[in-house]
Amino acid sequence: MASPVTTSAGTAAVERLPSSTPDRRLLMIYVHVPFCHARCTFCDWVDGIPNRDLLRRPEDSVRQNYLRALCDEIRVRGTRLTGTGHVPHVVYWGGGTASSLSEAEAEQIMTALRETFDLSTVTETTIECSPDTVDADRLAFFRELGFDRVSSGVQSFDDHRLRRLGRRHTAAQAERIVRDAREAGFDQVSIDIMSGFPDQDLEEVHATVDQALRLPVTHLSLYSFRPTAGTAMRRRMGGQERRDYLRRQKILFTAARRRIEDGGLAEYASGYFGQVSPFAAMYFQLRADTAGFGSGAVSLVDQRFLSHRKGLLHRYVQDPLSFDIAVPAGQDRVLVSFLQAGLAMFDGVLRAEWELATGTQLDEVLERPSIAPLAGLLRARGLVEDARGIRLPRDRAGLTLIELAFEMAMSQPEQP
Repeated sequence: MASPVTTSAGTAAVERLPSSTPDRRLLMIYVHVPFCHARCTFCDWVDGIPNRDLLRRPEDSVRQNYLRALCDEIRVRGTRLTGTGHVPHVVYWGGGTASSLSEAEAEQIMTALRETFDLSTVTETTIECSPDTVDADRLAFFRELGFDRVSSGVQSFDDHRLRRLGRRHTAAQAERIVRDAREAGFDQVSIDIMSGFPDQDLEEVHATVDQALRLPVTHLSLYSFRPTAGTAMRRRMGGQERRDYLRRQKILFTAARRRIEDGGLAEYASGYFGQVSPFAAMYFQLRADTAGFGSGAVSLVDQRFLSHRKGLLHRYVQDPLSFDIAVPAGQDRVLVSFLQAGLAMFDGVLRAEWELATGTQLDEVLERPSIAPLAGLLRARGLVEDARGIRLPRDRAGLTLIELAFEMAMSQPEQP
């Protein structure tokens, strides 16, 4: 059984997190690994990415060129960020599947980071690991390389469900990665589970949560399936399923979160339980700038939103220092995404941090014509607005965000 964590302790831990100031800009470093061993049926990240690129192996010349481009970007952009006084605070390697890297590839990236940044100020270094890509020796290697936190997308502990999701790992491997990570010296181990699949019932959700709570995890993330256009699972949904889906998803999410908290892990943000992750909390609340490196990575630096679009691997290799999107952080579409992310935190969107990160006033943003309808919906759900910022009531935040994600996903036309 997971160790009990009180709600008040989780809230206090969030409030104690540092934030950037005009004189000291904190930095979150994100490294994107755009490779996987398989294409999962629920994953909207892989939408539009050709299999030949998604499934490239270490010996592939295109993948080798990608690693060189990634390290070049780290060194050039990282040197600029260091020169402007940005202070690294957290490091996160994601994907894709970050743990699909060979040991030589991982060392290549970490060397570039260490040669570019002073990592002595970093408080948390996370690597995402899929259970089928690691064993005890690989986890020990990642611990020695400098990671102190493992995050694993196990999604389910049911082998039949895992096969339907297109996952390569088994339920046994999903359990084993947690125990192996702890034995390898990782004090912080997080796993992701999912609810709200079109054919899922309450019994399956309860079984998944119960198994997760039997493992020695320090953090648990609960995600609801998004019926995003382009995913194989979205295409399998019939018309009646789509009409009933949102109602059933809310029921399953509510049951899962209640069972997790009853099991001893307190929720500090919608779907996030246990020991507060500085990366998640600081990213959601814009407490630091974000430097995203790699194809598919996004950055928020000096009030600019920068993005390498996913799927454009070859363009990135040719010029890793140019961005497909480079706009002021104050653009409406960018701000809407920041609002939804920030409201996932029970502490909400913070005024001072918002202004420093985006260069906009929160009250003015909520009155913009394209954002006012969203603000109206949030106020109808009990939005709290005070001197500290804005936030949704704890009992309404998760379900409101699920509904917003559902409407956004279903508004996208299905791809041929």
